[in-house]
Amino acid sequence: MTVGPAAPGPAAGRSSRTGRRAGGVLSALVVVAVVVVGGWYVWSRRVEVGAALADIGPVAAVGCLGLTLIAVLATGECWRVWLASLADAPPVRTSHQVFYLTQGGKYLPGSLWPFLAQALLARRFGVPRGAMLMATSLFLVTHLVTGVVVGVLGAGPGVAEAWRWLLYPVAAAGLVLLLPPVLLRVAGLLARRGLGGTGAAGVEAPVPVRSPGWSTVGRAVALMLLAWAGYGGATWLLVQRLDPGPGSLPLTVGAYALAWVVGFLAVAAPAGVGVREAVVVVVLAPLVGTPGAVTVALVSRVALTVVDLALAALSSPVLRSARA
Repeated sequence: MTVGPAAPGPAAGRSSRTGRRAGGVLSALVVVAVVVVGGWYVWSRRVEVGAALADIGPVAAVGCLGLTLIAVLATGECWRVWLASLADAPPVRTSHQVFYLTQGGKYLPGSLWPFLAQALLARRFGVPRGAMLMATSLFLVTHLVTGVVVGVLGAGPGVAEAWRWLLYPVAAAGLVLLLPPVLLRVAGLLARRGLGGTGAAGVEAPVPVRSPGWSTVGRAVALMLLAWAGYGGATWLLVQRLDPGPGSLPLTVGAYALAWVVGFLAVAAPAGVGVREAVVVVVLAPLVGTPGAVTVALVSRVALTVVDLALAALSSPVLRSARA
């Protein structure tokens, strides 16, 4: 007689239900914390935001918001492309909801909140946690490397001659990092760090994955270039209102990309708040003056915060579908 696998006992069932409830509570707390922290940021700067919007004008501000939304949607699709290449991903809409909801954790102190939130949601959608974390690691490497390349090519000519020679070798090294074998190895190191070690806190080790093909890398890079064009174009709309003169578009796009990279590396600053704005001001001040650069940095940050919070709030129903 063939004996099938033993049915889980009552204790295992209770433990599983308790784990699901705990995951649901923690996910909900992350959503609330993100909304509170992000909302407080916007509200605490309402006077500065009002003055900045008066300088920029409503048309440019709305355009900035729209292009920022396009950029964030492109980053979400980039992450989904990586996830779909590693595992049987949830449907497109659900994958985007998971991304926007968990990425809201970047507004909390510390750099691993998105990793943690995705690990909690992974199994509830039938995705191996290791694959989910590897997808996020590949996404971060793609985001970071393309940001460096775009930043160097766009803002490099505006850098002092004494430092300019360092930038182009950095861009070349970034292109090498996008080679599939190199990219997978770097992402694997990030994924293991995000997991906090094999088996820690009951989290499974990263699953072996196939090396990403050139087509997957090409799609991911193209989506990130679209995202940088959206972010940079949104910032340029604001710069244009301050009459910077000709040739400001490449420098503005490069300035935003470099600012994002520096803000990402400043892990102590949630979502690079303060650090990213400082870089934007330093690079754009020669174009529009320091007060104008501060205005641009402030409005672009608020636009990104509003888009992030709105997408996270609209994506919250994914928690209910995960529990179901």
